[in-house]
Amino acid sequence: MTVRRLTPKDLSAFRALWADGLMRVPTAFLFSAEEVRAIPNKDVERGLEVNLTLGAYDDAQRLVGFVSTRRGAPKRMRHMADIGPLYVHPDAQGQGFGRALMDALLDHLTEAGVQQVELCVDVENTGAQALYRAMGFHVFGRRPRSVLIDGAGRDDYLMIKALDGSDLTRGA
Repeated sequence: MTVRRLTPKDLSAFRALWADGLMRVPTAFLFSAEEVRAIPNKDVERGLEVNLTLGAYDDAQRLVGFVSTRRGAPKRMRHMADIGPLYVHPDAQGQGFGRALMDALLDHLTEAGVQQVELCVDVENTGAQALYRAMGFHVFGRRPRSVLIDGAGRDDYLMIKALDGSDLTRGA
């Protein structure tokens, strides 16, 4: 297994895996498949340059998973980052790729001085929730109708983890 930062050179493999994820688990993504197909390659390449997206490769050097993060843009929000999406192809699930991606991402963010990370996860995605809880995330809220998929509202849990040792459960 190899985990590394994706670059514009990885565009084709990244877009193919992203499309696969959108087809298999549309509730795991903010954008719809149609919206992703409409994003020009140059914009996806720019996103790979600006935001941190890590890819996991199997022993045959096939991209089997990815995770992205965006750090707060305003100066007052630079201490935090949003994580997502995280996707691992079903053939590679249960082999530690998701944990390896998250470990590498959290290490990078900690080294960059990020103090806390947040993510949203569909309330029915118990597998992802179990991974995030095992990695020290906790639920701090629920967003009703976080997204509408085919007109139906999907709720998300909001999860958070401190990277600096702070207790973010106070008052929760």
